[in-house]
Amino acid sequence: MSSVPKSHVFPPPLDRRYRLEDGRVRTRSLEAHIVDHCNLTCAECCSLSPLLPPWCADPQELERDVRRCASVLSPAVFKLVGGEPLLHPGLLEILQRVRRTAIAPVISLTTNGLLLGEMPDAFWSALDALTISRYPRPRLSAQLIAQIESRAAQFHVRLNWKMQDQFVHMSRDPSSAGIDETQRVFHDCWIRERCHMVRGGVFYTCTRPPHLHTLHRGRINFSGDGVRLHGGPGLREELLTYLQRDEPLQACFHCRGGNAAMQPHRLLRRAQIEAQRAAYE
Repeated sequence: MSSVPKSHVFPPPLDRRYRLEDGRVRTRSLEAHIVDHCNLTCAECCSLSPLLPPWCADPQELERDVRRCASVLSPAVFKLVGGEPLLHPGLLEILQRVRRTAIAPVISLTTNGLLLGEMPDAFWSALDALTISRYPRPRLSAQLIAQIESRAAQFHVRLNWKMQDQFVHMSRDPSSAGIDETQRVFHDCWIRERCHMVRGGVFYTCTRPPHLHTLHRGRINFSGDGVRLHGGPGLREELLTYLQRDEPLQACFHCRGGNAAMQPHRLLRRAQIEAQRAAYE
């Protein structure tokens, strides 16, 4: 395994051709955010983790949702994301349950890496791939990096070291979001084809709606931004129609999209976090 960062093209090229393979819709990926909280406080975190209360996914409910997705979707990779997913107390159970669903040939996890030195053998043996976001601070020690690479090699886990020295400035005031601009944001946004998400019995083409719902404490209705995983006939066609829609999501009025301007990575102080949270009370 090598610590040489993988080359990332930004913004990534778009490819919205959703074809059927063995009766299921082929997609790039599907992810589940299994915690909302994090051990870092990154400004402009795309998951809004510094602003959200602690939350952990229920392993049994997640397995149910993933199984329903597996009946109609064929993602190339299934990702466990956060927040910081290594904070989930039932992470090993989640990995086992997801593996049983056969949702994708590759099971991956995205982490800031700070807790990887504490992970047991069972964690490493349950994974196929690991994406590690490397921030300017706190930096991972050379010792921890060497340990991660050694463990990954031992358990044949593919590593993707992702330098994360900039964040996309996505959040915006919806009062300034006109329909034409929002339509452009939706049309151009790469996130809606690369960050499909399952949460609470709903499939989303983008990770923002459920996080915005939590941030706004349910005062704004984002229910139309996803498709209920009812498990009945017609679900595949509903998902395919949804993936090919031209209409922006409600969340798009609160977001500049994945192609927005970049900002240098920085960590929020407690006072800054509290001030931002207060704006949504």
